[in-house]
Amino acid sequence: MPTPLPRIAAAAAAAITVLAVSACTLTPGPAEPATDPAADRLRQDGYAPSVSAISPDEHLLCAAGEERAPECEDTGQVRWSLPLEGEYRLTGDLLMYHVDTGAQHYDNLRTFQAVEAGEGGVFYAENALVRMIDADTGRVRWTTDLREHPDADFLHSGLWSLYADTDRVVLRYGDGFVQVDATDGAVSGIVPRPPCTGDLVAIDGDILVLEHCPDVEGTYQALELSTGQVLWDHRPGTPEEMAGDLLRRDSWVFTDAVDGGPATAVEASSGRLGPAGLGTIGLTRIGVTPDHRGDMAVALACAPDGVVSLEAEPHAPGVRCTRPRLYAVNLG
Repeated sequence: MPTPLPRIAAAAAAAITVLAVSACTLTPGPAEPATDPAADRLRQDGYAPSVSAISPDEHLLCAAGEERAPECEDTGQVRWSLPLEGEYRLTGDLLMYHVDTGAQHYDNLRTFQAVEAGEGGVFYAENALVRMIDADTGRVRWTTDLREHPDADFLHSGLWSLYADTDRVVLRYGDGFVQVDATDGAVSGIVPRPPCTGDLVAIDGDILVLEHCPDVEGTYQALELSTGQVLWDHRPGTPEEMAGDLLRRDSWVFTDAVDGGPATAVEASSGRLGPAGLGTIGLTRIGVTPDHRGDMAVALACAPDGVVSLEAEPHAPGVRCTRPRLYAVNLG
């Protein structure tokens, strides 16, 4: 009996059609881009770009002869505001970080410490670029590019924190330390790839004192900054007992939420708030006089009109800040 080829062919064709339809049905469509937590937070808080005292793109100074010199010294006012370079992002909790440094948000309290107050000046670093700002006027005193120093070949590991005392600045990177003279920005010490990169708690002359080595509270290690040599480790005691020149600590000023938006602001005297700025969480207090009259607080922030798009960008987390600022506000 001859085989009914047409019916078999028809059945096969039907089966192929069913498979093809099934394949089309099972194939997922293009994935929707995931929303970033920072974008979600800004939307939930009703963010709308708005101009504030730190918004101008140009340098806002408090120098003699400047148009705004009289009022820039009033309590709660912006003393000075400088534009920052590079790419900055706001994370889901609206903390700032600098994409170009490689430094990332690494705990639940703050991002990397890139601003510090020293004797009569403010230091800030954008990874390899270190600057000193006149605390009174906002003018840049000096700029040092650490990329010009071949021994500092660990800058790609990202800036973690910045520390200053009366005559020097110490920058802690993921894989090393750099010491810079506070007067002129000259590099005076480099420790590449130290055996411990714990928390820097104190400096005593040429000695760095590090805590959490390795990752245990109360364990310390001392490094000679000029050579990188380990002098001692796991010695019991407090940083005050181990180093005569304790770095400034607990110098931050609390911030408060601005009504009607997600921005934060400086909590100035008499309950007055300073200028709004996204990411203004950790501010460094500068003691100008012994009685704290004339004190200032300095911070990195994104101007409130600095987030122009809430669209996610895959190469880095957070939303882009187009107007990152370094600014100071008078606490009075």
